[in-house]
Amino acid sequence: DPTTGALGYGLEYTYSVMERLKIAALFQDDAMTQMPLLANIGFQAWKTKEAKSPEEEYPEWGDAEKRGIMWETVTAVALLMAGADILVLRHPESIRLVKRLIADLSG
Repeated sequence: DPTTGALGYGLEYTYSVMERLKIAALFQDDAMTQMPLLANIGFQAWKTKEAKSPEEEYPEWGDAEKRGIMWETVTAVALLMAGADILVLRHPESIRLVKRLIADLSG
């Protein structure tokens, strides 16, 4: 887990680190960077303000559960695109959405 950060909370840094690890694995033939990349997304995404704040506090943000699901899903997709090999998600709906995306992209 290369210091997984959720969407808006260090995701750019995590994405960059993952890219660098994948490039090192390919071009430098570095055995340590050829290990699978694990992204513990569920833990990071669901502790963000955007995912856990109640609707009463931020009514303009919409349904809290849907917001959390999308926060986790978008973070998962971004890290999958960065090269994550293993995604750890919490919400069953997030898992379903990510699986569907993978299936759609796989053709």
